[in-house]
Parts: sequence; structure tokens; C-alpha cells
Amino acid sequence: MRGIYSALLGAFDSDGKVDVQGVHELVRHNIAFCHVDGLYVNGSTGENFLMTTEAKKQMLKAVAEAANGEVRLIAHVGSNVLEEALELSHYAAELGYDAVSAVTPFYYKFSAEEIKGYYRTIASQSPLPLVAYYIPALTGIQLRLEDIEEILRIPNIIGIKFTSNDFFILESLRSALPDKLFFSGYDEMLLSAAVLGVDGAIGSTYNCIGHWAKQVIEAVGANDLKTARTMQHHMNVVIRTMVKAGIYPTLKALARLYGVSIDGCKPPMQATTDVHREAARRVFEYIRRVDEGQECVSGL
Repeated sequence: MRGIYSALLGAFDSDGKVDVQGVHELVRHNIAFCHVDGLYVNGSTGENFLMTTEAKKQMLKAVAEAANGEVRLIAHVGSNVLEEALELSHYAAELGYDAVSAVTPFYYKFSAEEIKGYYRTIASQSPLPLVAYYIPALTGIQLRLEDIEEILRIPNIIGIKFTSNDFFILESLRSALPDKLFFSGYDEMLLSAAVLGVDGAIGSTYNCIGHWAKQVIEAVGANDLKTARTMQHHMNVVIRTMVKAGIYPTLKALARLYGVSIDGCKPPMQATTDVHREAARRVFEYIRRVDEGQECVSGL
């Protein structure tokens, strides 16, 4: 399960319905161009929390069809509705997914014990191994080191997507739980996480620069920090540009430049604008220059 996983973009038509052909093209682009090791489906980047249960199933099925066993698949099933999380876990198993993942429950001020109960329920009833997902910046849920460690010791939980800049907690968990999987969740901090020994990463921008993320991980493993720093710099040039313009619409505009026929994001997210298209064009050219070995010191 180690390696680089794209947090796969969602593909929807102009009516907001799942665009199966667009999903297929996205998956093939990620495999052929980005050379990712796997796909993380229906996460934040996939606009999970704007989708019905049926739409989530359609997305899971379309990805499995297009991947055709070539890369590993993790289905994000996290939901405040436990019944939905369990239904999606079983459906992912039927489709041949390798694991499921679940973000902490959010909105209500759930206690640490309630969150542990949530993970115990999913882990005990899921037919697939579970990857916990910790992203306090979006959920508003802050957990203590001891609470996360207890969650990771729950049977059938094999690891965590750790999207936090608290590297003290990350290092402590990595040291205490050497047999668990740790995925870095902040693309712009991949190098720092890699130095601490994460097993891989799951990120939005890997839909276009997953091959760079792999270079960072490989360079750290080879103790080539010069190359790792260079590639993280290139990644961060791209990330800064997309975040400034609006990351999800810009990523989709960028995918179109690679020949992926998808529309914009689901409302209430912003529709794609000329600002997103121009940022995507600049990123597209920057990626091309870096991949061709051209000097890109000045960035975009």
C-alpha cells in the first residue's frame, strides 16, 4: 500500500451528474502521465461532501473500471452517517478496492471517545482494511497524540492519512507504530514528512505532478536531499499558483489541457473562470519546462 496516491478529482457533467467518461480519462491520465501508485477516491478533492450516496457509488465503480487493477485503490467512505460509511465500505469491497478510508466525523463537537467509537464501528464492520484520515484544518477536530495512537491500534486500521503540520505528533506516531502506514496529506510539506519516514502521500496536486512527488520520496530514500529540495520547490511553485487562483477549478482546467474532457466543480463551488484557465496554462507550461530539464529558477 506504500507510494504516491492522487486524491482523485471528481468528474461531473454540466448538470452535476457523475461523468463516467471523464472519470475514465482522469484515471488514465493519472496512471499514464503522473505514474502514481494508487488513487484515493471520493476524498475532499473528489468533492465527496457535495455528492449523494448513489453518486459516490457511481464514482467508485467508474474508477475501478478504468484502473483495471493497474494501481491500488483506496475508497474514502467517511461520513457523519455511519450507515452510509458502512454501505460504501461493502460496495468498495465488491468492486475490488484495496482499502477504505474515513475522515473523522465533523461539524458537531464530537469527543475523542465518540471519534474512537466511530472508527471502531467502521473498522470492525468493514470487509476492507481502514486508513484513518486526520485533517483538523477542515474538520475542526483536534486530537491528542495519545488519542490518534489509540485509534491506530484499533484492529483492522492499517494506517493514517495525516494532513496536519504538527510534525511532532507525526514523528512520535511514526516511532511508536513502525508497522502502521503513514501517508502525508499536505503536498507542500511532502519533503518534511518524507524525512520523518512516511510510507507515501495522498494529495490533490498529484493529479498533475504525482511524478514529482515520487521523485521527492525516492530522493529522500537515497539521501539525495538536493534533488528532494529541488523537486519540492517545483511542487510548491505549482501549488502556490493553483491555491491563489482556486485549487480545484484550476486543477480541472489543467486536466483539460492534458486532454481530459471534464467540466468544472459542483455548486456551491465556484465555476471555472478565465482566472483559473490562465493559472492552469501557466502551470501546464511550467510542468513541461521542468519535465524537459529546462532551467526554472524564476518560477512561473
